[in-house]
Amino acid sequence: MEGKIMKKILRNSLLVGAALLGIGSFGFESISTKAATTPAPTTSKAGAVITPGTISSDSVPGATASGVATPGIDFGTVPSSAGDVTYKSTAIASDLHVTNPGQGTGWSVSVADSPFTDGTNTLKNAQFSFTDASAVKADATDNVSTLPTFSGSVLVSSAPVTVLNAATGTGVGAYTASYGATDASLLVPAGNIGGSYSSTLTWTLSDAPA
Repeated sequence: MEGKIMKKILRNSLLVGAALLGIGSFGFESISTKAATTPAPTTSKAGAVITPGTISSDSVPGATASGVATPGIDFGTVPSSAGDVTYKSTAIASDLHVTNPGQGTGWSVSVADSPFTDGTNTLKNAQFSFTDASAVKADATDNVSTLPTFSGSVLVSSAPVTVLNAATGTGVGAYTASYGATDASLLVPAGNIGGSYSSTLTWTLSDAPA
């Protein structure tokens, strides 16, 4: 009797174990995972219409206020000489300043002078020049445009000579070329008569490279 009871318990245990195994297998087979779905990115646009302004120059070396008698580029009172002599300027009013608000055409600045005259006499074969002027700088330290080319030492005559030149696509922004007090020279050959002489400099800004 006891043997029959043990067999029955063992058989029931096996059936229960089989049933549990069946449940376990069924449960693992039915569980699955899915990858997360990423939505497609959405795009938008931003735009701006930037209108270029007019290239201009509001300051040139030697410019003075109306009514000021002293020349803007002054050599002072100096003794005449029996030989060739070169005088250095003692003051130069104003710097050369050009503003280009967005034009990509390029630009240039040239200068020419008239003969030095006192109303009666003219300095014969005199040569006026700028010498060793400082390099041009952009007013904004973070300006991304290429600097214009600056000629700090030029012989000035009646024929215009270029002092600042911005190639196409360069020189956008505001720029200053500085001239020190002694950055101009006047060569006077021997044989000229003393007097109070002056010359007029003409500065020309062009909306194109030289």
